[in-house]
Amino acid sequence: MAKQKHNFKQKTISIPEVGNLKRNREINLFVFITISIFAFILYGNTLTHDYALDDAIVITNNKFTQKGFGGISNILKYDTFVGFWLTNNPNKSAEQIQEEKKLVAGGRYRPLSLISFAIELEFFGKNIKDESGKVLYKGNPFISHFFNIILYLLTSYLLFLILSKLFPPEKDKKWYLSFPFIASILFLAHPLHTEAVANIKGRDEIMTLLGSLAALWFTIKYLDTKKFYYLIASSTSLFLGLLSKENAISFLAIIPITVYYFTKHNLKSNFKSLTPLLIVSAIFLLIRASVLGMGGGEKQISQEIMNNPFIYANSAQKMATIFFTLWLYIKLLFYPHPLTYDYYPWQIEIINWANPKAFLPLILYLVLGIYAVYGLLKKKDIFSYSIWFYLLPLSVVSNIFFPVGTFMNERFIFISSIGFCIFIAVLLAKYLPKFIKNSQTNSYISILILISILSLYSFKTIDRNKAWKNDLSLFTTDVKTSTNSAKSNCSAGGKLIEEAQKPINKENKEVHDKMINQAIIYLERALEIYPEYIDALNLLGNAYYELNYNVYKALSNYAEILKLKPYHSIAYGNSQIVLQNTIGLLNSQSTVSTPDDIIAGCEEILKIHPEFGEANHVMGTMYGKHKNMLDSSLFYLEKANQCNFYKDASFYRDLGVAYGMSAQFKPALDNFLKSLELDSNDFQTYFNVGITYQQLGDFANANLYFQKAQEIQNSQNKQ
Repeated sequence: MAKQKHNFKQKTISIPEVGNLKRNREINLFVFITISIFAFILYGNTLTHDYALDDAIVITNNKFTQKGFGGISNILKYDTFVGFWLTNNPNKSAEQIQEEKKLVAGGRYRPLSLISFAIELEFFGKNIKDESGKVLYKGNPFISHFFNIILYLLTSYLLFLILSKLFPPEKDKKWYLSFPFIASILFLAHPLHTEAVANIKGRDEIMTLLGSLAALWFTIKYLDTKKFYYLIASSTSLFLGLLSKENAISFLAIIPITVYYFTKHNLKSNFKSLTPLLIVSAIFLLIRASVLGMGGGEKQISQEIMNNPFIYANSAQKMATIFFTLWLYIKLLFYPHPLTYDYYPWQIEIINWANPKAFLPLILYLVLGIYAVYGLLKKKDIFSYSIWFYLLPLSVVSNIFFPVGTFMNERFIFISSIGFCIFIAVLLAKYLPKFIKNSQTNSYISILILISILSLYSFKTIDRNKAWKNDLSLFTTDVKTSTNSAKSNCSAGGKLIEEAQKPINKENKEVHDKMINQAIIYLERALEIYPEYIDALNLLGNAYYELNYNVYKALSNYAEILKLKPYHSIAYGNSQIVLQNTIGLLNSQSTVSTPDDIIAGCEEILKIHPEFGEANHVMGTMYGKHKNMLDSSLFYLEKANQCNFYKDASFYRDLGVAYGMSAQFKPALDNFLKSLELDSNDFQTYFNVGITYQQLGDFANANLYFQKAQEIQNSQNKQ
């Protein structure tokens, strides 16, 4: 029997290929180490930072996140903001909150970053206490900042791997002068990313880009190997990116465009790799719709300028202003200074098409768009690709297709900045050598340019991080940049009030008053910009009351809110607190308000709410005790008695005094006795009862109450 011959064809790797693989691994290791070290050089100073800005929404004041593992199911079930609003509205259900608090167009469903925070709190969370020892929340900002840096450096490294796959390193070129490395290191260092990295809440931006780039990486791996598990990995990655932030949807275009530009795979293969990404995107959109509904709150948002800055603009003005903001994005990519978290009204002005700030950016973007389409259809050059990478993610947050709640934000350009970094890297790595033929000279100049850019970027990034130390630092820093933003001025004023109220600053009146006076300047500026800004009106009232118990100024500002929203609970409640304390403050001479000032403040409140019990009580007391106008005093006190509010012993005592001075002794006695039911240790009221009994001719009871008044007074004097 003849022996069967097997002719197996074995794939062999040539020695040069083995050498290239080894060299690539070494380069990848060097790059990873470089990126890791550089990331911590850039953002290491954030590790000692506290929470800031929207961290309260997603971590410190989020009821779901604070529960750790126990809150994950609700994080997945509701709008991202519900856990925050639930903390401030404990008597309402999550369902009620979700329906009432649809403040941002389309709602927000970004559970993945919140889940990561919940996990961190479960494992690393510590009780954060105030100066009195009261537990405020669970937190560990060091851990959160640390993981933000880790995720950011992984994102930068993944970008390098993708670009290295598409553009293999040239044999005769140093790895640190290669196009993939330059693009990645520029991305890592760009100061515009400080908001995404230094602010813990910005993790949603990092995670959505990390998931999206992973989807691109695994798609390319699938197309090269045809291994099905890479399809699963790519679709899973994109799904996780979408759960981090909806912006990942732009990679449904970026991924096939990348494959089309830089690989030889045909359209059929490209579409096949795209299909699972389309499926998981559809699944995400269905989940999002089931959680948020289809409306998402556009009716509510259209009524509030701080959530819809275009509310007073017509369609032409809106589009003109949008193109102005699109120009600002380009400007900040090339020259990232000054930076601010706040581009709210009116830091960005509403303009029309006659303004060059509108039509020149329109021309620029038309040119970019035309060149991008030309490159897609004809040339397939990397410049047109960089434009696609810039425009596609930006379109989602541009306000052109749907409102995003603000004019612009630096974090909105996070993904798009890759297109810019690719553009600059191509100029340095690919086109500079065409002008400088000598390779050594070219290397020196390239290194000099790269070091110069990175040095400037690094200085700006490290310096900008300082502003993100905490809310006080951020708000008081950025208000100097966002001078025309009502929100920035309001936030700075509110934080200064909060800081002034800390015990250590309360004890130092000079420091306390300086902070409050500065807060008043910021808050009045906020109202100059936006006169109907309810938060600023409320804080301004608080500031005046905090400064020297200025009752008139406080009530006047609360009244302005009640004119806009008659049953605004915070303004109403603050008015009650001020009025309840007013009589005692005037007696102690600790307020700058005169009786006439207080009466004027009460009148402002009573114009909106004639039934405001505390205001009527204070009016009656001011007219009777300080103005000696008995008829007016009795009028307001009787009116107060008909109002539904908490009537304490002092109220019935004041009403009794008014009746007594008006010679109406029977109602005077009734009210004095009611006062004693609420406070049986007030010797003055016992004395008043005795006098009233005398006036009524009941001397026996009069003597009993005089005797009781003397006993209480003697007892209190001994104490």
